[in-house]
Amino acid sequence: MALAPAAGLALVLVLALVTTPGFYSAEVLALVLFQVGLIGITALGQTGVLLVGGIDLSVGAVVGLTTVIVAAYSGGSPDRLATGVGLAAGAGLLVGAVNAGLVLARRVPPFVATFATFVLVQGAITAWTRGAPAGAIPPALAPLGTGRVLGVPVPAWVFLGLALVAGLLLARTGFGRRVYATGANRAATALSGVRTGWVIAACYLGCAGLAVLAGLVNAGYLGYVDARLSRNLDLNSIAAAVIGGVALTGGRGRVTQTVTGVVLLATLLTWLVQLGAGPGAQLVVAGSVILAAVWLRTAEEDTERRSW
Repeated sequence: MALAPAAGLALVLVLALVTTPGFYSAEVLALVLFQVGLIGITALGQTGVLLVGGIDLSVGAVVGLTTVIVAAYSGGSPDRLATGVGLAAGAGLLVGAVNAGLVLARRVPPFVATFATFVLVQGAITAWTRGAPAGAIPPALAPLGTGRVLGVPVPAWVFLGLALVAGLLLARTGFGRRVYATGANRAATALSGVRTGWVIAACYLGCAGLAVLAGLVNAGYLGYVDARLSRNLDLNSIAAAVIGGVALTGGRGRVTQTVTGVVLLATLLTWLVQLGAGPGAQLVVAGSVILAAVWLRTAEEDTERRSW
């Protein structure tokens, strides 16, 4: 399983070379790196939620909500940008808190809880935008989405920095050990004195906070509000983590695996765009890759159980 994402990436790169030679142009590679940054930021948050045995289907809605709030409050004015970002962060964290509250206090299954918040927030976004591109983003936010450092898009650098921090947090700190223990066996972890509810809540809040950051990246890149472009981030953030090897059942997976899955998924989606595939075809391929990753993970776990 550990080698499967790397093998898949190599296969996609070879297929891209054969079918779309223009894939290796500087412009297309920059698009791949932008996708790596945007998908990767949300995938890191999703990884934390998956590790504690949850799932967050409201990521795309929070990304869209962030763009809407920044555009609506600032009206394109740089003077109101900071306050708009603060309001967007507060709204995103509120969504994360609602998700955590539903899962922990009301014991709603994570899939149902986060899908409900997705529908609620997405409905509000659609009502405000009426389903069409609208609003104006202050130009001061553009460098976060369109800027480059050493020729590499800024979102990719942001993702790299966050991945390093998240990797150290999960692998080297007590909080990281609590995350893995909670996902592996919440009841036993709670009996050992760990406040598993706080651990789970922190992961949902962290996921929402990273979705807000992704929303700012998306807003800086587009320069206007188009919530349709963020809807696939729910699936993509989950797909990237699962493709890399993070278990849907919790307690297993590393940030390095998520990084590999992000690069593979971003490359695959960009290649499909170069082939002229529409959004429907992209969803079919992404879903198929998730199924393949889950099948490989299940086969690996079955093999381990038989070896015991």
